[in-house]
Amino acid sequence: MRITRASGIFALIMTSALVSGQPVSAERSDQFPRFTLTEGQLDSDGLPISGAKLCVLEKPDICYQMPSETYSGSGSVKYEFGLEPHAEWLRLADGGSWIFFTAMFSGGGSGTLTRFAVLRFTGNAKTGRIVNLLPWVGATNVSEWAMWTVNGASVYPVLVHADFVWGEGETHFSRHFYKVEGWKFDPGADRYLKAFEYRTSRRYGGGDDSPIRVLGPEREEVIRHLRAK
Repeated sequence: MRITRASGIFALIMTSALVSGQPVSAERSDQFPRFTLTEGQLDSDGLPISGAKLCVLEKPDICYQMPSETYSGSGSVKYEFGLEPHAEWLRLADGGSWIFFTAMFSGGGSGTLTRFAVLRFTGNAKTGRIVNLLPWVGATNVSEWAMWTVNGASVYPVLVHADFVWGEGETHFSRHFYKVEGWKFDPGADRYLKAFEYRTSRRYGGGDDSPIRVLGPEREEVIRHLRAK
């Protein structure tokens, strides 16, 4: 199904992620092995029909495929995050490393949606496994995100993310208020959990500004929230 409007994407991004289960101890962080990235399968229009993959170089059958997400607003729409895969090494204080993995959905219109994953590898390069430590978190094309190291907030990398709030009478390219949120790793839950969320007190550039710049001006406020939680 080809999506030519961004409204479904913007509704999906507002869906809250729920984390459940009994707390367990965080696993030891191994070094993440070398890996390859591949886009998902594409249809005849060049649109994704499966998620992008990150696979261990020495053992190509050990992979993490970006999961799909279904939005059931005005008709069920399945989002496949198969485009433009990117990966960033996250160095940890215990000597191990994780990977911050992103991939994008596009339905052929002006709006896109990028999904995030924080991947941990456990075991050796031939018999190990890849686990995603992050619940569903995604970002529209009118957003900014980063992994920060914040002393006094967490010994693990922190995900910070700002996405626009579409106010009444605003267009896609207007200046907007932004929703800013932070995600911190909880060793007890062995999972990233949302630490805070707030709306900016000022407007920032919209869809015609590239790249979006919100986190820099909001950095002091973001760090204040991170250290308070």
